[in-house]
Amino acid sequence: MTAREISRWLVARRAYFAGGRGFLALLLMVAFGVGSAASRAGEAKVSFSREVLPILSDNCFYCHGPDPKKRKGDLRLDDETDAKKPHDNGTAIVPGKSGESEMIARLISKDSDEVMPPLKAHKTLTVAQIETLRRWIDEGAKWGVHWAFSELKRPAPPVAAEIGLRVAELEARKDAQAVHLRQAQPELERWPANPIDRFILDRLLREGLAPSPEAAPETLCRRLYLDLTGLPPSPAEVAAFSEAVGSNGQTAVEALVDRLLASPAYGERMAWDWMEVARYADTNGYQGDGERTMWPWRDWVVRVFNENIPYDRFTIWQLAGDQLPNASQEQKLATGFLRNHPINGEGGRIAEENRIDYILDMTETTATTWLALTFNCCRCHDHKFDPLTRRDYYSLTSYFNQTSVTGGGGNPQTPPVLDMSTDADRAKQKELDAKVAKASDDLEALEELFFSREPGQKISESGAAEGLADKLKETLEKRPAQRANASLEELVKQFEKTKPGYVAGIQALKQRMAERDGYNRNIVRVMVMEDMPKRRQTFILDKGLYNKPLDEVTAATPAKLAPFSAEAPRNRLGLAEWLVSPGNPLTPRVAANRFWQMFFGIGLVKTAEDFGVQGEFPKHPELLDWLAADFRESGWDVKRLVRTIVTSATYRQSSRVSRELAERDPENRLLARGARFRMPAWMLRDQALTASGLLAPKIGGPPVKPYQPEGVWEEASFGTKRYQPDSGAALYRRSLYTFWRRIVGPTMFFDSPARSVCTVKPTRTDTPLHALTTLNDATYVEAARTLAERAMKSAPDAPDRLGFAFRQLLARGPKPGEAQVLLNGFDRTRGRYAANPAEAKALLAVGDSKRDEALDPVEHATWTIVCLALLNLDETLTKE
Repeated sequence: MTAREISRWLVARRAYFAGGRGFLALLLMVAFGVGSAASRAGEAKVSFSREVLPILSDNCFYCHGPDPKKRKGDLRLDDETDAKKPHDNGTAIVPGKSGESEMIARLISKDSDEVMPPLKAHKTLTVAQIETLRRWIDEGAKWGVHWAFSELKRPAPPVAAEIGLRVAELEARKDAQAVHLRQAQPELERWPANPIDRFILDRLLREGLAPSPEAAPETLCRRLYLDLTGLPPSPAEVAAFSEAVGSNGQTAVEALVDRLLASPAYGERMAWDWMEVARYADTNGYQGDGERTMWPWRDWVVRVFNENIPYDRFTIWQLAGDQLPNASQEQKLATGFLRNHPINGEGGRIAEENRIDYILDMTETTATTWLALTFNCCRCHDHKFDPLTRRDYYSLTSYFNQTSVTGGGGNPQTPPVLDMSTDADRAKQKELDAKVAKASDDLEALEELFFSREPGQKISESGAAEGLADKLKETLEKRPAQRANASLEELVKQFEKTKPGYVAGIQALKQRMAERDGYNRNIVRVMVMEDMPKRRQTFILDKGLYNKPLDEVTAATPAKLAPFSAEAPRNRLGLAEWLVSPGNPLTPRVAANRFWQMFFGIGLVKTAEDFGVQGEFPKHPELLDWLAADFRESGWDVKRLVRTIVTSATYRQSSRVSRELAERDPENRLLARGARFRMPAWMLRDQALTASGLLAPKIGGPPVKPYQPEGVWEEASFGTKRYQPDSGAALYRRSLYTFWRRIVGPTMFFDSPARSVCTVKPTRTDTPLHALTTLNDATYVEAARTLAERAMKSAPDAPDRLGFAFRQLLARGPKPGEAQVLLNGFDRTRGRYAANPAEAKALLAVGDSKRDEALDPVEHATWTIVCLALLNLDETLTKE
């Protein structure tokens, strides 16, 4: 034995008495290479990207990773060359020789001064993880790149013959799953049609699982409507689909999907998620929280999804539409994406500090949206896990650092802006300008008379100007319409007692100017991007502080990611084109994962915000790559991607789950069943409005103010902002158009982010507190009242009325047991209201819409309570 081998043997011997024989066996295997790769010829080799890198990232990179300031022992385990070269304490990784690899020795050491990770790190590798690293080293320690950074290639879906072989293998086992598979044979036979299904089915069969049956037609119809439009189907639409499915299921599904993708409501549904990505709001945020007019950009996003503008163009326009040759108004409008950030206009703030904040926000939003990388970690230091440096971060900020925005003030229409005046606006402006010009001419005539000056003569040359202060002579030298309001006020104070006729002329001009300026302030102007003619220098900032510049940097993309084309311009247009270039695998993977998340509730990569080494490895990596490659190669066709997903048998499965499957796969990551999760609050509201018949279908336009509890704005703004709900149809617009105050978002959206920063992963919680909204908010109470009115008018008897309400919300009729429970509750509630008719009338008074006074108030109030209960059923709140 060598000295090193003897030392390792002694470590193993000590472990025998400290840890028992099981641990001794592992140590001996590690120390002497027992059970080497050669003895595991039939076992698949360890994957660096899938198995090794996550272990190293979680346990080693903090001290032995990219950040030189945190690096210990001058050792990098994120870099192959450094990890495999000799160091003072030995070589961390010796390919093919785990027994000589210092990393393994430290992992199994019982010496508190040598063991890794160190005890103070409070991290411990499992026996299985250590064995994985040992096997990988003995197999040659083949390095690789993180899966998300690897070249994107379209993998071939498993062919039907391979899937059939899987079934045969499982049948041969004759275990409990075999019976299930035989029963599922009809399902298996139709699955391989869609490439998605071939990937999923192959994985399920390897796991010894079979897919679930297709969801019932009414369930699938409701699922498709909610997923593609955010609205529930009508009973007639459900009946028509169910009939079509009975004759030709696949054709019926595809026809419905195509119709929904062509619906204007599709763009509204898809836009919601992008509003959260883009941190869209109708105010600036911070204490002042001034109102802004960015809503034309919101309406543009709806049009983009409805017109199916390719995702690469969608990307380029939002980041650099203004830099395209002969940029159109629409392309400039798209850049409002970058200007959606909060604006800080608080007193005492330094303009340059604000400006830097805005630039950093643009940088991090872009990185999160298209790369799903946590660039914010690099504001202050090199990333501790991903190959991103602080220089990379500030080089990226340089692309956005050229905007002419200074950071001064809190103007919610801070230039550069895009004037969205209509023809009517321009006509009105022309009319008001003419009135100002007329009042100015009239005042000028009065001044010529009053100051006895000839036309064109200066006031200073007139004898009447003697004794006037110089803040006044200078004012009088200007044409009246060019004078500031404060200057006109000074003239009023000077002459209000001596020349009332002249003062009246001044007041007339002031009034006309106020009318013109007030109208101009209400003209819709969208903040957009525009670079200065001369480039601004960009510096690395110490800890991200605006006043602590370090080294100068130039515009560049991260060095370890896809190369930036030498021919591309070093501006936002070049950056945008780089993001969607064939060499960048992140953008299509990130986008495909996010669209999948939209329909299944969770992405193929759960950490949709983080595709770095600390993020989750895809549960179905080949499927993700197929979707991403197909998306890119199709010309970034979003509707095609969505259609592929929702017409798959995977998507169409029933969401019913057995206890066994729930225990084995609680989050449904293997996709052996359909998705089931609570709908977002905005969708719940739109569902209630639609089912009740209240929904106002108008698309686009300024934001609206639906019901909200009193005092919410006032409390959050120290009384400076007061909420005044709209009336009429504006109360019943889709949730997308609700006015969004950044410091306190709409109260009915209990699961939405504040929209101060980019958010790409939905917040989904289930707590009893949600019922405070869905049971008590005026929107839901009024929706229940109007749904009750429709139900009462639909049929004369209670069971049929209940069936009507059920179908409006759940796309199905009630089961006998459900109907009995609700009708029993109906009888109890009617008795209560009969004894207290004032309570019934108070309930029916909720909401702005008028009820049919011909209906008996006790009966109407009772059905309102029943419908409110239906609005709060678990199945109503859930996408089945």
